[in-house]
Amino acid sequence: MTPSPASAPLPQPDVACLRALAERLRAAQFTPAGLRALWGVDADAALQRNNATPARLRLRGRSEPQAVLAGLFVLRVPQPVTAVRSALGEELCDALTESGLLVQIAGMAPALGAGLPLVRAAAPGAAGAGAAARSDSSSVPAAQDDPAPSAARPAASPPRLMSRLALTPYAVPTGVPRGQCPGDETVWLFSDHGTLTQSEPVSNDFVLGLGGAGRTLAEITPRHRVHSALDLGTGCGIQAILLARHADRVVATDFSIRALHLAALTAQLNGVEESIEFRLGSLFDPVPESFDLIVSNPPFVITPQGRDGQLEYRDGGMEGDGIMRTLLAQTPGHLRPDGHAVFLGNWEYGPDTVDPTGWVGDAQTSIMVIERERLDPVAYAETWIRDGGVARATQRWAADTEAWLADFASRSVDRIGFGWVRMHRLPGEASELGATAPGAGSEVGTGTEAGTANSHAGTANADSEAGTAGNDDGNPGSDAAVRHFEELDQPLGANAAGIAAHLDTRLAMLEWLAAADDAELAETAFVRSGDVTEHRHFMPGQEAPTMITIEQGTGFARTFSSDAALSGFLGVADGSLTLGAVAAALSGLLEVEESALRAQLIAQVRTLVPAGVVYPQV
Repeated sequence: MTPSPASAPLPQPDVACLRALAERLRAAQFTPAGLRALWGVDADAALQRNNATPARLRLRGRSEPQAVLAGLFVLRVPQPVTAVRSALGEELCDALTESGLLVQIAGMAPALGAGLPLVRAAAPGAAGAGAAARSDSSSVPAAQDDPAPSAARPAASPPRLMSRLALTPYAVPTGVPRGQCPGDETVWLFSDHGTLTQSEPVSNDFVLGLGGAGRTLAEITPRHRVHSALDLGTGCGIQAILLARHADRVVATDFSIRALHLAALTAQLNGVEESIEFRLGSLFDPVPESFDLIVSNPPFVITPQGRDGQLEYRDGGMEGDGIMRTLLAQTPGHLRPDGHAVFLGNWEYGPDTVDPTGWVGDAQTSIMVIERERLDPVAYAETWIRDGGVARATQRWAADTEAWLADFASRSVDRIGFGWVRMHRLPGEASELGATAPGAGSEVGTGTEAGTANSHAGTANADSEAGTAGNDDGNPGSDAAVRHFEELDQPLGANAAGIAAHLDTRLAMLEWLAAADDAELAETAFVRSGDVTEHRHFMPGQEAPTMITIEQGTGFARTFSSDAALSGFLGVADGSLTLGAVAAALSGLLEVEESALRAQLIAQVRTLVPAGVVYPQV
């Protein structure tokens, strides 16, 4: 496939202009917290639901710089030229207009919150109060024509400016390095105006801003210091901007010419353009080299192929979940030893389905998949048709729904999963791709039946989440990579260091367990996590509990079924006694065979260690 040219003119502000814009944004408190205070918590929540009207109403008649910039860049409300000049300064306002970022419109301004019909905007360079709107190939909202007779027509409003692009602030998530310069707890992102402020379906090369998936990826990405990082499918550039804070060198790729241009503007606005190299191309085509960290929010949406209206930011151009299969299969060849990768993705379920852990054919690369959602084809189609701006009960909606359902039916797909993917190439010499069949490596918790911990309660027993690998007797004894799959359909715990830190530890513990045999675990001392609580349930009048549960407040906030032996073990898990020593003591107290109790505790530990309930003493 050949990248298509940008469908609309691309603004061309220079670096100095963008640096000056950043200073104005910072001075106006153009931050998530600042805007939330400006229009209120309720209007801010409405924006998260893709409803801009409450925020627009709250800004009606406001002329301070923060309100003007919010209306201009976030809410897509025309702003008087005089107000924009006051907020940005005359020189910067003129420069942004000359560059094509700001466009002047003439005529009556619509009531705040009213629909904004599209007309042709003033061409770049048509600045000044008297400049007439001239046609170019980019449409922007403009004033509505007033059909009233001239005698009844209100006085014309002053000339107004609008932004060709959306510009939004984003609070850097926990775990991402900050404090390197004043105000760097916020980044600003250029993107196209979307369904928040327009009723029409978005264009094929629409560049999405920071949505829920992008936020999630930023939160689950490892944040250790690395030499090289790759943002594959950069979109608006948010992942590359964050990677530049802890990577010496960042490469950002995309199939979309427009996306690469907007991402480059975003990098310049945030002052990190020297750290990021932008390359045009699909998947790994433009990057023959290997990296220490690979991050991608790929166009994973499963869409019917061969139809008009496919969107570059979400539609990967392959049948079914082909783009995720290709991405996971090719990633090991681009990871340096001890390198990590993190992705979001969709995968299909049907007859003879193999979960995504089976798509990695390199025995030296671990993969951990956390499935967060599973939808039926109808719900999935509704979600993504709506995402493209198609209105319900229209002919387009009906046609798209029919095409989507027919596509899934052609492959007998009955469910579609969504989740997180973490990969890790083991340290040491790189192995050849394809040296082992897909699915090779230690199956650690593969499949929903492998672990008994779930969103309600699980039993930390021999059918452990950690699973077994390598030997028929249940002793892993393997240094091969792990294959781990689990479902998580509940809210996360309170992770003060960020969920990425928990995922880092979880994958490291899975790899340790895959290589540790039962004898090593028996000789290991364990430490209980400080967030763990025990709950005992009694029938009225009974002395013995009918149920004991172990609950964690961090990590995945799992609940596990317990018993007297496990509770006793956890009660003394302070790092001073080995598991074997605790089993010997408890066997006497509980009057059970020591070897059987030790085997039980070892199996339970294989569940609890990756969950973060206990950790090996180091």
